[in-house]
Amino acid sequence: MRVAGAVDIGGTTVKVGIVGEDGAVLDRMELPTSAGGEPAPLVTDIARGLRSLIDAEIARGRSVSAVGVAVAGFLDDARGSMIENANLTALCGFPLKDALTKKLGLDCILEVDSNAAVVAEHRFGAGRGAERLLGVTVGTGLGGGVVIDGELLRYTGQCAGDLGHIIVAPEGRRCTCGSRGCLEAMVCAAALAERAGKRPAREVIDSARNGDRASLDALAETGWWLGLGLAALSPVFAPRTIVVGGGIGMAGDLLLEPARASYRAHAASGVADRVTIVGSPLGGWSGMVGAGSLALNPMR
Repeated sequence: MRVAGAVDIGGTTVKVGIVGEDGAVLDRMELPTSAGGEPAPLVTDIARGLRSLIDAEIARGRSVSAVGVAVAGFLDDARGSMIENANLTALCGFPLKDALTKKLGLDCILEVDSNAAVVAEHRFGAGRGAERLLGVTVGTGLGGGVVIDGELLRYTGQCAGDLGHIIVAPEGRRCTCGSRGCLEAMVCAAALAERAGKRPAREVIDSARNGDRASLDALAETGWWLGLGLAALSPVFAPRTIVVGGGIGMAGDLLLEPARASYRAHAASGVADRVTIVGSPLGGWSGMVGAGSLALNPMR
């Protein structure tokens, strides 16, 4: 089986692993994104972590042929650098692809994290084989990717655009992009934490699973905004399947049931009956899985 190194650089955490061509995660680790806020130390940390996993694969008798790197934000036309992301400003304009290629001594491909995540869902996850698939990843921010008839939709920043920055609440939370009431601002980890007394999002999700009313209410409100945003995006992309992943998506139906109800309330007549909203089965690792898969089998 062919295997690839895989990296998913998010606003808070970097996920690093080894991914098989069947989408299986063979090894993995997590690193903090910070690295002092500078790109070079972050690249060094990523390369060191991934090299340890690659060396372990070689010891097992498997060679790693390439590396896929997913990063949150728009990419330049050559897909060599991330050029825009309010949550990862230090990486903007940095030659990330070349830097990692040099550090690792392996061919690297760079992809928008929302694209990588939706490819993983299309190939291995809840959107497998869907003709019109919208995937959203909810965590530090909200990203979205679209696959139509087996092809990634690319028209802004090498992706489907900044779907998290449609405005759903003009008087809502201030977003990191500078606007107010973006979908991202209303459903991100920070928004969920605020609704639950400023507790960490993971703690909120765990408490909700144990029946804590305040946590359940915080997830329900977050899901309501998510459903509204998905209803707003549907006339643009006409998805038949919507997959929700990411750290907040790990809440499963505690988030998705309110989101589905909100979607039904806000979507145009007849649309909700044609759309299925499901959670990701990939455990928050869809961006990394997609990055590795794309390194082995590119999608235009």
